[in-house]
Amino acid sequence: MNETRFGPTVLIDDGPGASRVRNAAIPLLDPDATFDVTAAEGRITGVRQTGERRADTPELWPGFVETHAHLALPANWDDSVDDPRLIGLQYLYHGVTHVVDMFGFPLVKDLWDKGAAEADPPYPALAHCGYAATSMRDATGRNGHGVEFPAPVHMLGTAGDIEDVLRANARRGGTFLKIMFTDGTEQPGAQVRFSRLSEPILADAAATSAAAGVPAVIDCNTREEVLRAYDCGFRLFAHSVRDVVLSEGDWAALDGARFVSTLAGLRPMVMTREEFLEEYGRPGFTETQDEANLDFVRGVEEPFGISFGLQDTRTAALEVMRANALAALRRGVLLIGTDCGNTGAYHGYSLLSELDLLAGGDPALREPLLKVATEGGQRFFGELAGGSARSPMTEGGPAGYNLLRPAGPLSSLPLASVAGGSVVDRAQITRRIRALRGEETKGKVAP
Repeated sequence: MNETRFGPTVLIDDGPGASRVRNAAIPLLDPDATFDVTAAEGRITGVRQTGERRADTPELWPGFVETHAHLALPANWDDSVDDPRLIGLQYLYHGVTHVVDMFGFPLVKDLWDKGAAEADPPYPALAHCGYAATSMRDATGRNGHGVEFPAPVHMLGTAGDIEDVLRANARRGGTFLKIMFTDGTEQPGAQVRFSRLSEPILADAAATSAAAGVPAVIDCNTREEVLRAYDCGFRLFAHSVRDVVLSEGDWAALDGARFVSTLAGLRPMVMTREEFLEEYGRPGFTETQDEANLDFVRGVEEPFGISFGLQDTRTAALEVMRANALAALRRGVLLIGTDCGNTGAYHGYSLLSELDLLAGGDPALREPLLKVATEGGQRFFGELAGGSARSPMTEGGPAGYNLLRPAGPLSSLPLASVAGGSVVDRAQITRRIRALRGEETKGKVAP
């Protein structure tokens, strides 16, 4: 038994799958009270109210949920993909207990499963789509979005093709459908980069997946794309709209639609060297990520957006995305995810950055964002994984939670994390990550 005190709160490690938290606030249950929580065999065995909360009492929140990840894509600046055995540890380190993978997971499934079989505490629960579906090459020579990534995609050429996609992804363990539907524009007047599916094919994909009981998530950038996809039957959107701030009329027309935030996945393109160094300077980066990324950004002379001629449009897109994400938060239809796996957006680490980007320094947004990143994310995960998510922080539920400071930046590491009832030992995780990086593969997926 090992006890750690955080002000008035005590965390007790009772061994694998078992732990106790004494005198912690649980805002989801009662913001003014404190509770004791016990766990055994990976499940919560008791939640008991103990008294009144003090101002300095740490808060116990369910584990974070990454609702938009790509384990098979290269997050590192040298275009390398971290070994999924290592990625699972990165998530554990940052208090993430659930991950939704939206592109290419079957490529790395064996490595993830190998790491998960050896893990204690357990890796995050993971739901994936298999391989995404996109459009074919059009008459101008443009491919559908997704073809440019180093992972397979299904191409839809006619109504009915989606049935083959659903069968193929189900064989690979996919539990939801991911559709790519964007021409790549981010702001009005921007250059078209990709072909898009026709509306008949899009509507067929939505109807067929719904009839099969398979949730469908669609990847759009613009208001026009979102409205078209909504009219075709889609309700789950992988990104916030980035070309215009949605009007009250737009929101009324999009009743029931939900949106993932994904600011952290877009921001690296417009960051300066100083912003990179500040972003990568928080605790948790050198302990979990490839330090070669730090060396790389030290050499950045100007934002990549300037080099690629999109600094202004990408900066404007970020501002619009945040405005639309906060509007979604107010309406109860926001999901929090990063698009990690895209260059410069890191597994685990960037989810905490996402919370800060959304909060923008406003303490009034802290609790609403934490609710979405934990309880709301777990409901979404349950929906995509093909089952119902048990209400967190209740007896019989999964013992995965984070002890957080009652105030301060949301990007701060949790004071402590519990996964599968076990207290997460961050020092041990760092040693395991460094051991993987010391192997012949340097902790990377071999090409």
